[in-house]
Amino acid sequence: MKKYFWLSLVLVAFVFAFNANIVCADSKPLKLKMQSAYPPGDNTYDVHSVELVKWIKDASKGRVEVDLYAPGALCDFTEMHRALQHGTIDIGAKFGMLYSGAMPMGDIVGGLPFAWGNGEKGMEEAIEVFFGPKYRLIDVVREAFAEKNQFFLVPNWCDAYPFLLNFPMNKISDLKGKKLRAGGSGAKWFTRAGAATVSIPGAEVYMAMKLGTVEGTAFPPRILESQKLKEVVKYMILPGLAGPQTQHVFHKKSWEKIPADVRAILTDEKNLLAFYRRCGKAYIKGDDEAVESATKYGLKTITLSDAVVKEARILAQPIWDEFAARDKHCAKAVEILKRFQKDKGGL
Repeated sequence: MKKYFWLSLVLVAFVFAFNANIVCADSKPLKLKMQSAYPPGDNTYDVHSVELVKWIKDASKGRVEVDLYAPGALCDFTEMHRALQHGTIDIGAKFGMLYSGAMPMGDIVGGLPFAWGNGEKGMEEAIEVFFGPKYRLIDVVREAFAEKNQFFLVPNWCDAYPFLLNFPMNKISDLKGKKLRAGGSGAKWFTRAGAATVSIPGAEVYMAMKLGTVEGTAFPPRILESQKLKEVVKYMILPGLAGPQTQHVFHKKSWEKIPADVRAILTDEKNLLAFYRRCGKAYIKGDDEAVESATKYGLKTITLSDAVVKEARILAQPIWDEFAARDKHCAKAVEILKRFQKDKGGL
């Protein structure tokens, strides 16, 4: 009898140890790699990306861990769209306008000229157009990205893209004949407004304005402090082109590897909007601090009237239409933007 007792005890111990090994093996976290198109020191990295990494870990209770990399660590930032499409990286934090040739929807997510406003008011406008039941732009965006083998999780609010000028502007005609640094859809709008545009890297804007090569640019306010543009910029014009947005995008198969219950938490729109607002407000805070410092240095802020903003938006319509013609998803997206602005009296 003792013999059978000890044999049973050994078998129980063996089964327990075997199951424990299985549990240990199963408890290894899923590891994903994420690259930001922006370096540490920029809020797209320090706020949006760092907070997403934390949120995924918390939502999964440690079952999913994301390693965050700076630009170029996994691939050149200009190749991030392709890398996400093919699974070279699992998650990307990027600005869609950099990849508009390969992904036209990226420009629309990034903010067409005067599509929405700036600051917290603009953030709430973007929330309504993306997630509001009448508009649901998020669904159209996700359809477009799915065709590129990617899952679009959420846009990231980046506050404002004001005009930083060395001359005052109260009406659109004040831009006529001015030489401005701009690119993409912003350059097209400035051209329609009568300005001459020049393509200059952001790092060279300070010297270009100091030497008079250009008389202004559209740029997030933090550059006033980070690159000392407060020394050469005299006026900040709001609301500017549009509140810009970066984006968090997953390689489709990497997204599907995440446990279903975790994906449900991440896509629950109550959670998603709490994340969007929290990060957006942190970004706005950084811009506000830069503007406060620049104001003490002598910067003057001019807020355009609603009538001038409406005129600017109407001037942008041929540019919106160009994007609508790119593919069926862009056509749907632009129709939503136009309907939203008409509902609000902006068109």
